Parts: sequence; C-alpha cells; structure tokens
Amino acid sequence: MKKIYFSGKFNKIKKSHLSLSEALKNDYRCKILGDSKKLTYPSDSLVVFDKYIYTGPFYCEQASNGNYTSTDCNAVLNAEFKAVSDADIFICVLSEHFSVGTIVELDWALSQNKEIILLYQEEETSYTIKSEYWFAIANALKNSDNIKVFSFKHADDVYPLINNLL
Repeated sequence: MKKIYFSGKFNKIKKSHLSLSEALKNDYRCKILGDSKKLTYPSDSLVVFDKYIYTGPFYCEQASNGNYTSTDCNAVLNAEFKAVSDADIFICVLSEHFSVGTIVELDWALSQNKEIILLYQEEETSYTIKSEYWFAIANALKNSDNIKVFSFKHADDVYPLINNLL
C-alpha cells in the first residue's frame, strides 16, 4: 500500500472547553480519516480510501523519548519530516489559513522528489496563479515534474476534491 501525507494548517476550533479531538472535528483530514480522534496521535495502521496508509501529520507528534508533544519544536519537526520522507504521495492544501509549516513541508517534499498534489484556495490577485501562495506554487511547479496543481473555491471543496483525485 502506498503511504500518503496530508499537509495544511490544522483547522482547530479555539474554544477551551472542547477536547482536542472535538476541536479538530472540522479539519479536512478528519473527513478523510473518519474520526477526529485518529488525527490527534500517531498510528501506523491508518488506512484511507482503502488503498493508502496515512503517515501524517498528527496534532501530537511523538518525540524520540516516546512522549507525545505539540510543543517540542524539534520533536514535531523531526516527526513531520520523517512522515513526509516515508510518504509516497504528498498532498498539500494551501487555504485561507496561512501556515509557514505547510510551506516548509512542501519544500521538504520537493527536495525528496515526492509525488505532489497541490490544492490551493482561489482568490483575487493580479498574478496568473490566483492565490496568496502564488510564489510557493510557482516555485513548486518550477522545481518538480512530479506535481499536479488544482484550485478550489471554498474550504468545503477540499474533501470532495481529494476524494475525486484519489
């Protein structure tokens, strides 16, 4: 089975009374995984669309000492770079919720020559690539022959688009 990584800023509801899995229920990956609890902690056995193994990201990555963390920068960085490296397919979602981490993950996937599917939310701009991420998208297209790029209008379009592509 091929391994797949789904990049993009976590869409977390910011209400203190919610559990972590409840706060992540609107994230597009929760629809893919079928349960927001599966997005919180790493697992080696998450199968999506009956043909891919989900490698990440997870909200709480696992540090080398075995502890789960979302605050240890090096542990998160190492875990996510490893998950991208382990993946056969890297899906990058660039939405209205800006994430420096997503851009860095995209660059890492490019350096690893991964098969990349890049989805971006369209917006008004004078550039030919209709996204505030135009620079990152143009760079990815320039540096990879193994990339497919698609646009979407609304956040609700992400899951159906991914479902259709895979």
